[in-house]
Amino acid sequence: MPEKYTISYPAKRIHSDGRAEDVKVLLARECPVKLFLDGNFFTTLFASPLELKELAVGHLITEGVVSFREIENVEIEGGEVHILTRKDKPALSTRTAEEAGEAEKEEKASRGIFVDSGSVFESQAVFAGIEYLESETYKLTRGTHLAALIDRKGKLAIQIVDIGRHNAIDKAIGAALLKGFDLSQHYMLSTGRQPAYMVTKAARAGIPLIATKAMPFDSGVEAAKKANICLIGQLRKESMLIFASEWRVTTLFKKGLTENPNSF
Repeated sequence: MPEKYTISYPAKRIHSDGRAEDVKVLLARECPVKLFLDGNFFTTLFASPLELKELAVGHLITEGVVSFREIENVEIEGGEVHILTRKDKPALSTRTAEEAGEAEKEEKASRGIFVDSGSVFESQAVFAGIEYLESETYKLTRGTHLAALIDRKGKLAIQIVDIGRHNAIDKAIGAALLKGFDLSQHYMLSTGRQPAYMVTKAARAGIPLIATKAMPFDSGVEAAKKANICLIGQLRKESMLIFASEWRVTTLFKKGLTENPNSF
C-alpha cells in the first residue's frame, strides 16, 4: 500500500543541458499524531499516517513511560491516539517532539537498561535481513525509513515504513507486542543510524540485537555495550561490522561458545 504513504506534488526538473520540464513526483506524507495518556495530553509525534496504534504503544514503551502489560486500551480518533493504563495516572509534563532535543535524549539514554537475554543468532540469519532493507515506498519517494523484526531463522516477522527512523522502530515494536511476539527471540533491522537514543529504544523492549545498513555513532556503541545488545553496522551481502556483544553472532566463535560470557 505505498500509495497511502505518498502524495503527488508538481515540480520543475532542470537538466544540466539547460532543458526544463514540469513533472509530478511522489513525496512521503507526514502528519501530526497527538498521544493522550489516561486522558491527559502527552506528546505530539510527526509520522507517516498509518500504524498509529502501533506507534503509540511502541513509543510509550521505548521511552520507558509504561510497560506493555500496563496498557489496558488503545483507541484511535482521527489523528489522536488515546491510551488507557491499568495504573494510576503518571505525573507527566506535556511536551512536543520539537521540544525534546537530541541532547536531552542522549543524556537520558542507557541509564541502567540491560537486556537480560541469552539469545544468539546465526550470521546467515542476520545476512538474510538484507532483502528486507528496502521498501516500495522508499523506492518511490526516497524519503522514508524502515524497521523490521527478524526471527532467529532469518524469517521476517514485522516490517514497518515511516518518515522517521525512530517512529519506524516504535511502530515495529508496538506491532510485535500487539501480536504477542517474544522480542527476545528477534533482532531489529533498521535503515537508520544508531545513536544511544535509538539503541536504548530497542533495549527497553528487550531486543538483543540491532542491525543497520548505516553506521552507529560512538554513543550507540557504548549504549549497546552497557545494555548487553549486539550492534551491527554496514550490513551488506558480503559483510557486516559488529561493534558490541559479538558473542550473539554464533559463527564468530567456536561451536558451543554461544552463551553470554557475562553469565560465567
